[in-house]
Amino acid sequence: MQSTMSKRGPLYACLIYLSFTLLCFGFYHARTLQGDIDHHILAGEMFGTPAALKERGLQPLYRGPGMTGWDGQFYYYMANDILALKDTPQHIDAPSYRYQRIGLSLYTAIVAKLLWRDWVSPSLFFWSYLGLLLAAVWAGARLFQRLGASPYLILFWVLGVGPQITLFNALPDAAADAFMILALSALCASRVVGAAVLFAFAGLAREVYVLFPAFILLSHVVGSLRASSGGARWLALLRRPRFFWLLLPGVVVVAWRCYVELHFGISPSQQAGGILGMPLQAWWAYFVSGVRGQHLFAPSDSYAEAVCLLLFLLVLVLASGWSVALLKKRLVDLTQEVQGTAWAALALAALYASFGHVVIMHYTGYYKAVAVFFFLDPFLVSVWRGGVVLRRITWGVLTIALVLPMGYNLDTRILVTNNDIDDYTHNASVRLEQPQPCLKDSSASWQTKHVVMKEWGKMASLFGRHGVLLVEIELTNTGTEPWVSARAPGGTYMSYQWVDAKGKTVVDGVRSALVEPLLPGQSRVLTLVVKLPSRRGDFTLRLSPVQESCQWFYKVNPSLPAGL
Repeated sequence: MQSTMSKRGPLYACLIYLSFTLLCFGFYHARTLQGDIDHHILAGEMFGTPAALKERGLQPLYRGPGMTGWDGQFYYYMANDILALKDTPQHIDAPSYRYQRIGLSLYTAIVAKLLWRDWVSPSLFFWSYLGLLLAAVWAGARLFQRLGASPYLILFWVLGVGPQITLFNALPDAAADAFMILALSALCASRVVGAAVLFAFAGLAREVYVLFPAFILLSHVVGSLRASSGGARWLALLRRPRFFWLLLPGVVVVAWRCYVELHFGISPSQQAGGILGMPLQAWWAYFVSGVRGQHLFAPSDSYAEAVCLLLFLLVLVLASGWSVALLKKRLVDLTQEVQGTAWAALALAALYASFGHVVIMHYTGYYKAVAVFFFLDPFLVSVWRGGVVLRRITWGVLTIALVLPMGYNLDTRILVTNNDIDDYTHNASVRLEQPQPCLKDSSASWQTKHVVMKEWGKMASLFGRHGVLLVEIELTNTGTEPWVSARAPGGTYMSYQWVDAKGKTVVDGVRSALVEPLLPGQSRVLTLVVKLPSRRGDFTLRLSPVQESCQWFYKVNPSLPAGL
């Protein structure tokens, strides 16, 4: 029975992943995507839609001139214009940088051709992406079996936040992971040519993944030279020419990068500002602000962001530690594939520790990147013989790093009904404007007209989301300056904060936009979506206008009313 269960491990791992993913996507599809799978690319009206896709009826999810949407829209658009010969680049924020990562788009375009489709629809993009991840789960589970480990270790990678975010929103990160896992599995089975092609796709999806074939090839070269002496060294290399297929990924990635740079007249790196910086500099700034309850990007989720940042760093430390341990041991059965992977993991960990603010500012940035280590850490540990205590510590850290962000993601992205909220807050109507000067007059008044409780449903309540208060107020600008809601510093909104007895912010409120500027003396009816504190305590609700990057009115004008 145990042998049968072990043989079926890869199948069961695929079924576990598929069940979990479709359950989560069901909630996400019904709520955020408004029941339309085409919306999973999270397109925004600001960049517009390529003409050929517009003719097919593709519409953005986020309406309004200032709505940017998510990066996945660009990678989807690229799937229908691989060589950037149409108007697609006009609808991409940084075309040279995006087109550098053509791997996922190219894969889905190939799938469409094999299915005799004349275009890549959003649904085909999603389902072919899901198929790629399923193939990687199967291959990864089989790889762990060959190492004498549990096939279910692959679930550390695929059940994590990163693969879920990237699959649900058409981003290339999990695709790069999947191609790398497939390539490594093929290589360990001595299918070098297939591995080289798969590594090339991984490098085209995330250019840094060329580190894996490069270090593995280097390990083979060094191993051959050490095993021979004198002039026989170079002859030993010539006897193993098939491993030079691992040069292919680097050649393909460099050639494609040259095409992109020549085509757009600018290098991808010039359009990738804020991705990298000094080691741990951005991490430290965002971690400290999160611990203090004033996260620089998501103040209402400060502590959750701080925990995720800490776990992100621990996962990198584990990878570095196991890589160094394996390389120092020089185990007899340490193959060149494992050596090369350990060197690549070490280099990748150092690179990811240098992420800049663009990546570190939110868990959806750094967790989709670090997801590959949820495969690499178990892979490196599985090669190790002994060290039971260290192995258990590793499994414990990885489990916590998997489960806590998963709950955070469920709470903030999967089980929310963002579009229902926007029916009240109207933030989608806010335009991208120039920064506004800080107001000198913080006078305001409002009258509460109506308060109701909105429930999210029984399933959402299982995850701690019990509903919100909908507070309808009539807001009056009693000052001398106009209030303008803008997607830029200085935009003014109506919002709230929950504060404790010491005046420390417990919950930073959802903003409600002013659809049109509110001039001095004017009044307008708004609906506030008031989230309740997740923990009990002596908290006070402070309603107040807020001017982003400038001031909360109630903090500079204590005479304003407090709660409802």
